[in-house]
Amino acid sequence: MKAGMLEPMLRDATIKAIDSVAKKLTEGEKATANAVGRLLTHWKKMETTEKEHLAGIVIATATTAATAIIALRRRAKSPVKSAGKALVKSVAKKIS
Repeated sequence: MKAGMLEPMLRDATIKAIDSVAKKLTEGEKATANAVGRLLTHWKKMETTEKEHLAGIVIATATTAATAIIALRRRAKSPVKSAGKALVKSVAKKIS
């Protein structure tokens, strides 16, 4: 399995997770002036394409950070390949 194959699945899971959190908030929680409340209020107003774009940015950022951390820890000769394999294994383990 290639790491790129997981991106659509991760994007959909990210969108569903944030949608779920946004739906579960009470009106009082949504009205708070904190950053998370503002983000979730804005999220509910976004179009699906905007959500997909934002989820893609989040996934790319998280993947890059995970790759860098794994590469630093393993000090591998081929850090990107090693990190990609580790990421695929981790996600596959969580899915099954």
